[in-house]
Amino acid sequence: MTPNAEIDHFFSDPRILLSPPRAFSVLYLLRRDIDQCMGIDPNTGCKIKFEALWPGTMAILAGIDLLAKFYTGKNATGNVGERFEEFVREFFSLNQADAKTLYNLRNALLHSFGLYLEKEDCYFVLTAVDGGILVVRENNKCCVNLLTLHKGFECAISAYKSKLLESTDLQDKFSQIYKKYGTISISNSL
Repeated sequence: MTPNAEIDHFFSDPRILLSPPRAFSVLYLLRRDIDQCMGIDPNTGCKIKFEALWPGTMAILAGIDLLAKFYTGKNATGNVGERFEEFVREFFSLNQADAKTLYNLRNALLHSFGLYLEKEDCYFVLTAVDGGILVVRENNKCCVNLLTLHKGFECAISAYKSKLLESTDLQDKFSQIYKKYGTISISNSL
């Protein structure tokens, strides 16, 4: 697959329903699952009657991890926080403190399935308000708006893709990671 074909595949439109057997873009599958969890029909973009905000948030944070690997071209386990925060600062336009807050939320949710991070003595409060501020910190409490996080994630995907298409350096990094983490093959049988 050529680098441009890899990019096109990875950023497949999540509104187009694709069926197995095929190799799916990891990002495509992730975005469709996030939409459902956030109460959005992945085929139409319209509101649906159910939500699963907790796993949707976890999937968004995992999606940031995924995109950060592609953006930096790095996958070393010791550099997760550094690349996560770098991606968030760049594509969510957040300052260092807010980027760290999102990384801490990621750690609390994905490692403890909770809203407390002992290492930072930080408690999280999650809200889902249209148009709200993404991160509000007060002492050891951090409030994160999940709807703003979801919108920010979608905007970050577009911004990253635009930057990727303009930079051969980013394309080289992308291609290295794509070989390992870009696709998931799903068949109709074992």
